[in-house]
Amino acid sequence: MGIFDINWKGIVQETLMITSFVIIMMLLIEFVNVLTSGKLSKKLSKNIYVQVITGTLLGLIPGCMGTFTAVSLYTHRMLSFGALVATMIATSGDEAYFMLAWIPKEALMIFAASSLLAVITGIIVDRVFKNKSFVEKHDFSFDIHEKHCNDKETRLFAFENISFLPARMVLVTIVTGVLVLTFTGWIGHSHSDKLMFSLPEKETGKMVQISNLGSSSQTEHAHNHTEDCEHTEHNHHNLDTEHQHEHSIDWIKITIIVSAIFALIIILFTSEHFVKQHLINHVLKKHLLKIFLWIAATLIAINLILHNFDVGTWIYDNMFFILIIALLLGVIPQSGPHLVFVVMFIQGLIPFSILLASSIVQDGHGALPLLAESKKSFLVMKFINILVGLLVGSLGLLLNF
Repeated sequence: MGIFDINWKGIVQETLMITSFVIIMMLLIEFVNVLTSGKLSKKLSKNIYVQVITGTLLGLIPGCMGTFTAVSLYTHRMLSFGALVATMIATSGDEAYFMLAWIPKEALMIFAASSLLAVITGIIVDRVFKNKSFVEKHDFSFDIHEKHCNDKETRLFAFENISFLPARMVLVTIVTGVLVLTFTGWIGHSHSDKLMFSLPEKETGKMVQISNLGSSSQTEHAHNHTEDCEHTEHNHHNLDTEHQHEHSIDWIKITIIVSAIFALIIILFTSEHFVKQHLINHVLKKHLLKIFLWIAATLIAINLILHNFDVGTWIYDNMFFILIIALLLGVIPQSGPHLVFVVMFIQGLIPFSILLASSIVQDGHGALPLLAESKKSFLVMKFINILVGLLVGSLGLLLNF
């Protein structure tokens, strides 16, 4: 299979759907983050349990804002090193958005498991290191970037903020376009079934079709139908699946629509400073193109690999090696590589334990400012997280989950 044989329409539709969801969620979280800026840091206590729990909660915020905040608090000696480790274990970076869109149930399970591990590990680390910090103490406090937005003249959210500011109109056009594409059905969960890959069954080696983002019932059927009536039952199941899919509630489409409506309200009634500096300069300029390219490149790469190589059998026989690769890729302080394992999990190629281990180790680009501030903190933090990920992943493979 060549590059020209790829289902480009399906990939473009899926890429647009996920990118739209991610950008809109980033916009909403940016608003909440600015609205509550500085309040959490002022209430932090020196109690290590409170700090670790705070770090874990910051890590649970999808995207980079929570980890950026945790790194800032740590470098200003307002969070302990154990709390920093907890943040990086709890976070899934920008991939949290993708998992919420593709596999919401499993995403919540990962968030719950990683949060528990984050709290336990953070407390142990603080006990072992005894509040040791690897960064020099700063003489200034955590800066509240949006402090002037509380002034009456520049309130963050107010009816009088509405204007025809070019930056605001650009955002309105983008979000409105997402709504139109979603309402017309051009983007949405239903198009996921078009990205089909041929994989060998684990037990028999027979080739079956597994949807890139298909339902678990379709996957289970592909692995359980008998050889004598494989073709008939498979076709009958596909018809049933399509019929049920047409009449079932598309929660992802509903989520995009509701989120987009809230996003429009925020865009229309927030201050010009917030629109320009936070939504345009941060969300769009720093994230939009990168997210779109990572999603598209991942789908294309997975499509080509699964069509041209017998990766199914190889993966079944080398699962521990896949775990090691996931842990090593998680060291990279960049969003994107982890997305490969999300897609592989949805494909049924890897178990939940490897996806969980990958989520534990990777932290997106939230650790980039930590690498700039303190390379030693970054390396020690990553070493600890790799140990936790290796322990969890290995135990999961032994217990077959």
